[in-house]
Amino acid sequence: ETTTTIETKGKCVPLQSIRPEHIFSLNRNDLSRKLINDSLVLNYQYGKSKDIIYDYEEIEITLRNMISKLVLIDTEKLNFLTYQFELYGENTSLINEVRARVKPQQQLTNDDRTKLKGLIITMSPDDILHFLGSLDNIFTYIRTIAEEKLREDMTIQVFIERFIRSKSRLNDNVLRWPQFSAIQLPYIIDFYEMFEEIAFDKVLRTYMKKELVEETFPEEERKRVLETFSRSTFEKEKIGETLKSIDSWISMLKRLIVRVLNANASLDIPIQYYLERTDLWSDRINFDDLTTFEVDDDILLQHTYVILTGLENKQKAANRSSQQSAKLTAHSVAGQRQKVDTWFGQNTKATTSTKEISGKKTPGKKARS
Repeated sequence: ETTTTIETKGKCVPLQSIRPEHIFSLNRNDLSRKLINDSLVLNYQYGKSKDIIYDYEEIEITLRNMISKLVLIDTEKLNFLTYQFELYGENTSLINEVRARVKPQQQLTNDDRTKLKGLIITMSPDDILHFLGSLDNIFTYIRTIAEEKLREDMTIQVFIERFIRSKSRLNDNVLRWPQFSAIQLPYIIDFYEMFEEIAFDKVLRTYMKKELVEETFPEEERKRVLETFSRSTFEKEKIGETLKSIDSWISMLKRLIVRVLNANASLDIPIQYYLERTDLWSDRINFDDLTTFEVDDDILLQHTYVILTGLENKQKAANRSSQQSAKLTAHSVAGQRQKVDTWFGQNTKATTSTKEISGKKTPGKKARS
């Protein structure tokens, strides 16, 4: 007799991505409820007593079904996001340390940004988080290197080869992909911030804490928070010019979630405490710009994701409106051209005269014979 063993590979979940539904949980109340509802009957016939007869087969089936739905936990891959001391203050932040040593920091060109985004999006979620952790690790080395050794034209690859001996904590793509390794240090902050935003959209957005998601708050509170925040920030008349763009706020809030809320910060802190810090903003926005607004203290860090989704919806609505306006303008221009063509054709027909050409010769002098 031959027996065949079939091994089924269950779904694997990284250790840092475990959610409540992935855990086998059967507390006292759940167990009692299951036993009472499905797994026992009262035997009133046996000795006129209230003996309980347990259905062990039903109990076994229930436990087997619960266990079969569990996922495997992958303990081999750990995604490192280096703690940047954001919970202490902007003066101890790695971002500002790098800005102070490698200056001036510059913005990537639109063409480079588009190409890099295209590459990052093709990476797996694990690789994105690992690469982001690798950049954090590079920042910790930059803060220890003398400024005169950090030349403006130095690339990430050159810096790693010269100053980082142990490369075990660096993602393979840092050096393997020339598009990444060739980035010069004056652009590393802009590159890092772009990477953070993509990491949030592609990975971390799916795993938002229950205390932050929209469903936690009543609709009236969500509306109040969004309106109050908008009036105090980008809709404010006297706010800095660089802060009037809703895109700047969306990008900043994504970075805030990645850096601070990912580190189990207290959620009952006013969000203004973080909005006024330069390390969470791009280099285009300076300290003077951040003094031109102030958000009420009842808008808390817990409202961050609600504000972010509200601003994203506003942005989408504005984009749809501009697209519709562009279509109407295009139709209007086309209509005007059609009217001009029609008018021109009608006038041409009215003014054009036809000339009759006959086959008769015009009488002239006779030729001499």
